Amino acid sequence: MSSLFAQGAAAAEQGKLTDPLEILKKADAAAKAVKSVSYTVESRGLGANETRLPRVEGSVVLSGWTAGARGSVEKWHYDVKIHRPDSSETRELEAGTDGETFFLIDKAEKKAYEDIDPAVIGSAERVIRGITMAEFLHPTPFNDEITAKKQELRGVTQVGDEECYEIFVAYANAAQEANWFFSTKDFLPRRVQRWIIVLNGDRRGSELTITHLSVAPTFAKSPFKLTLPEGFTKIDDFAP
Repeated sequence: MSSLFAQGAAAAEQGKLTDPLEILKKADAAAKAVKSVSYTVESRGLGANETRLPRVEGSVVLSGWTAGARGSVEKWHYDVKIHRPDSSETRELEAGTDGETFFLIDKAEKKAYEDIDPAVIGSAERVIRGITMAEFLHPTPFNDEITAKKQELRGVTQVGDEECYEIFVAYANAAQEANWFFSTKDFLPRRVQRWIIVLNGDRRGSELTITHLSVAPTFAKSPFKLTLPEGFTKIDDFAP
């Protein structure tokens, strides 16, 4: 008996689902019901990216989706620590938008930046936004996975406090693969490992691991607007 077949048989005995497409469709339906979400996250590079990508940890709040072909998360807030592979220093940043105004808080410099132009966030935006699990709010969250050329259930894996179905996906684009980890309880994702196979055969990957997931979180004060911390200076310029 192959190990994958054995895992599938064991899952069936425990009352777990065994059809990867059924799990993906349940995940798609579960994500479509989400309007806002908060979570704790850690991201890192895998394979050839292990020494290239920074490790990022922090908290995220996401809400809404903008209309149009190039839609994206409408409102977001990130509070992160960035550890670059070529430095022993840790950069602590906070950033957010209410859909109209964008802001960045540099905790080491005790400076804050705010503008209607998202460029105000500066060079750190790409790294900060890299911990977004956009599938929580996307109108067709797992359509690419459902219509991929291959889906394979690789068993049940523990991610934080959640038992998760691990599903391998080979996308229509031959250079892209992923391992998705969906909670066996609510079918929302708790981890994803994305891979790109480049021409020289290198596998360049990234991993997002999510814990402390909360759907429809509530806050005493909006996390999407700038609250200037005591002792910080608001700078009338864009962040470097």
